[in-house]
Amino acid sequence: MKTSTKRILSIILAALLFLGILVIYAGFIRPELADINEKRALVVSKENLFESESGAVGEVQNLISKFQSVAALQETVSLALPQEENVTGILNQIQSIANLSNAKLTSFSAKPFAFEATKQALVRRLGSLEIAVSVEGSYESLKQFLKSLETNVRISNVRSFQFLPVGGVPTADSYKLNLSVETFYQE
Repeated sequence: MKTSTKRILSIILAALLFLGILVIYAGFIRPELADINEKRALVVSKENLFESESGAVGEVQNLISKFQSVAALQETVSLALPQEENVTGILNQIQSIANLSNAKLTSFSAKPFAFEATKQALVRRLGSLEIAVSVEGSYESLKQFLKSLETNVRISNVRSFQFLPVGGVPTADSYKLNLSVETFYQE
């Protein structure tokens, strides 16, 4: 064979190989590249969705924890300023304070007052009760009773008090304490 024929055959063979490569590329590689690109796009979109959902879940968890702390704060405020008069609760608290102080609760009465007016629309109005209490005991037990009443969970103000000896004998170790206490509640 002549060199020119070899050249033409090698050019034709190279052209056939090139056409074969193009057919293989167009028939096999190009569709797979399209599938790979689709899968890559799907992976990227799922990663973005996962990140955005994770961020949203984190924000929701933060809000839930904030609302739980607000609920705990509401419970604390409700202990200090209950949402109703709850005279029996006040009686139980005062009776417990008297028992802890080794004093004897001799009388208890409650008188409700009108609600205080408020100019703010979202603020609950405050109501108050005047509680008249008589307690008997030693000087130390009555002192402890007053101290415990001051530091009680429920907000209350002592408006007036009378400290008297029991039976009119000032030398006895038994005294009587008459209190007028104002306590508050929310509407």
